Amino acid sequence: MRQACDILLMKSILYLVRRKPGPIAEETIDMVLVSGVFGQPTSVLFIDDGVYQLLEQPGTNNRSDTARKWSALPTYEIDRIFIHERSVQERTLDCALTPEFASMITDTQVDALLHEAASVVSD
Repeated sequence: MRQACDILLMKSILYLVRRKPGPIAEETIDMVLVSGVFGQPTSVLFIDDGVYQLLEQPGTNNRSDTARKWSALPTYEIDRIFIHERSVQERTLDCALTPEFASMITDTQVDALLHEAASVVSD
């Protein structure tokens, strides 16, 4: 009976990654991974300048250092990873550079994602 109650208490959390790679990114990655370790239903949305954490920046051939760390999310059973399509387009980044573990979503899908989450945490 206790296990059933614990499952009911597990609320979904959505992490909004809005900033370019930097010190805050490291803290956000840690928070997301902790959610995964404890089996909390977790989603991650890369939006605004946060798309730089996963995608190649113009004029470079390398992804950010944080991109490698983010690629570990599926290992922690976090597989709801999204990239805001309009944010990518506004920064003239190539949508084809989207990592395999993340899905591109539209404005309408972002709205739905925000409404379905019990909690939203932004960096």
